[in-house]
Amino acid sequence: MIGAAVFVCAFAASACRNSYKDASELHARRVLLEREVEGLREVVARLERQEPMLPPGDVSIAITDSLVRDMIAAQLPLDADVDRFHVSLQDVEVAFRGNSVVRLLGTLHLLKLPALKAQVDVIGALEDLDVDPAAATLSARVAIDHLGIEKVASLGSLLSGATLDEMARSIRLKIEERLPQVQIPVRVQQTIDLPAITKGPVRIDGASLPLKVTVSQVTAVRGRLWVALHFEPGGMTKTAPAPDITGTKAEETGLSLDSNGGGSAATSAAKSPGWGN
Repeated sequence: MIGAAVFVCAFAASACRNSYKDASELHARRVLLEREVEGLREVVARLERQEPMLPPGDVSIAITDSLVRDMIAAQLPLDADVDRFHVSLQDVEVAFRGNSVVRLLGTLHLLKLPALKAQVDVIGALEDLDVDPAAATLSARVAIDHLGIEKVASLGSLLSGATLDEMARSIRLKIEERLPQVQIPVRVQQTIDLPAITKGPVRIDGASLPLKVTVSQVTAVRGRLWVALHFEPGGMTKTAPAPDITGTKAEETGLSLDSNGGGSAATSAAKSPGWGN
């Protein structure tokens, strides 16, 4: 009878662990599909409205998922202590299909019992894409949708499925801010500089036209992330005045004074408009 009771308890514990594992894997697949379907719905909606895939007039940048994967992988492993646990994320997978899905894989163990390990599966996506002109980068963060604890043969003998769920939720909330940032080098012109014209009959002040650059749209299709950048010009400002044209000589202007010329070079130059006149 005692042997049968032990067998029943062991079978029940195994069934609970398998049930938790199945539920975690199902939730992970659901998160991936929801992200992909959400992005594809937006693309289909634009096509049905007969809108272009990317905003007209904007500049588009194409980024491959393999590039982002390599950039995140270069920052791994990521080790962090969260409450009683130590998390180590060691591998990354990136897929641009409908959405910018990022998957981080690693291990988790109790700080006091490092030999008891479980596998961790973190699923999220790139969010908050923004241009940093000063650093010449396109930055993004990884937002976590799901954190699963899998293959818990050792930890599962100590923790119930409900405890694992609560542990996963707590770790997900605290580890998101520690995930590696994505910094993609992008050279963006912040201003258009117009140099002063100082020679010849026309004298023009130098001017500067500032540009505000923002991310207007992001679309993930077939392994590429298409990022549309919108440029909005600001107010033009004078940067350098043209020199005084008083007393300009004919040879300096490139004009010749002959019998048919009529008038002086200085008079011709004085009639020419410039910035701010």
